[in-house]
Amino acid sequence: MQINHHVGRLVRDVNFTVRGENEIKIAYFKLAINDLKDGKATYIDYVAFNRTAELIRDYLTDVGQVVEVEFVMRNHNYTDKSTGQKIYAMQNQVTQFRIYKSNQSSKNPAVQTQIADSKNSEVTDNDLPPYPDFNSNAFEYVEG
Repeated sequence: MQINHHVGRLVRDVNFTVRGENEIKIAYFKLAINDLKDGKATYIDYVAFNRTAELIRDYLTDVGQVVEVEFVMRNHNYTDKSTGQKIYAMQNQVTQFRIYKSNQSSKNPAVQTQIADSKNSEVTDNDLPPYPDFNSNAFEYVEG
């Protein structure tokens, strides 16, 4: 099994839903991942199920939050109801995540305002605050 890790910023609010007879809890979200080569962000979608989905719904609450996800890539298929065609795709299924909380967030109100103002719309590269130095002691993390 291949386990992958990404660290990025939450782009928009988590889309949480409950589906099916078994009431499967599903959380969809997107992170902006910094491309080290050219400095631009790559936007990647993720999905989580059941307890992990509930934790993501409860803890990923602020656009711009720094999040580390551990995930596996899974084949996913479904039948398009309008065409009857079977659709095949890959999903990044989150198995664990960590939220990095800045100890300096209260010292930089401009960043907080920028994030709060963009909460209802998708964020672009220019809207995101710069990536933090994870080697410093400016961060603590919460595991989920």
